[in-house]
Amino acid sequence: MSKQNTHVNVRVKEKKGEPFEKMVKRFLKKVKKERIVEQVKERRYYEKPSVVKRREKLAGIARWKKHLAEKKQKELQRESNYNKRLIIKERKIKKCHKTILMVLV
Repeated sequence: MSKQNTHVNVRVKEKKGEPFEKMVKRFLKKVKKERIVEQVKERRYYEKPSVVKRREKLAGIARWKKHLAEKKQKELQRESNYNKRLIIKERKIKKCHKTILMVLV
C-alpha cells in the first residue's frame, strides 16, 4: 500500500424519524465502502516495500488467471451453443430430406 496520509471522515446525519440502528447500519456501510477497517488491518504491522510489491504482483497474477479462466469458459459456452445450433439445423435438414423422400416414393 502506498504511503498516503489521507484522512477519511465518515459522517452520517440523523434523518427525521429514523431509528438509531438504521443510522448505525448506514454508517457501517459507508465505513465498509471506504475500506477503513481493511486499511487499519493492513497498517497494523510494517511491511517491507519488497513484500508489498510481491503481494501486489501475486494478486495481479491471480486476477489475470481468473480473467483467462472466465474468458475460456465464455468461449467454451459459445462453442457449445454453436454446436447445439448446428445439431438442431442438421435435425431439421434430415426431417426435410425424409419428407422429400416420402413424397418421392
